[in-house]
Amino acid sequence: MRKSFHTNIEIRYRDTDSMGHVSSPLYYDYMQTAYLEYMHSILEIPKMKKLPHIMVKTSCEYISQAKYGDKLRVFSHITKFGTKSFEMEHVMHIDNESREVIAKATSVHVMYDYEKQATQAVPEEFKQTVMAFQGAL
Repeated sequence: MRKSFHTNIEIRYRDTDSMGHVSSPLYYDYMQTAYLEYMHSILEIPKMKKLPHIMVKTSCEYISQAKYGDKLRVFSHITKFGTKSFEMEHVMHIDNESREVIAKATSVHVMYDYEKQATQAVPEEFKQTVMAFQGAL
């Protein structure tokens, strides 16, 4: 059974557009926040330090509306490991009894060595840390 990491997001007034719902680009911000929270937490890397990977691709499917004052809960998990990369899914729910799904986002990340300015293989230790936290992919 796969466990997801969850991140709480409170919708701010400035997140909304003239129609009163969350503007579509903000979901990418929520996804990036969820990714960063997940990785800094499970890897136990202080937030002032760089993560050993970079986000290289994102997509988002908008399912329903979120509005100012709503609270979201983003459930994030890794779905696949490649040789140098990994893929994540981020499911955004309204944080209430309905748990209505608002958006589903995906992101691809590449392991990166900043000193060498080069990609690198996904370390086995990273895979084991992820599997210890979330279980099966």
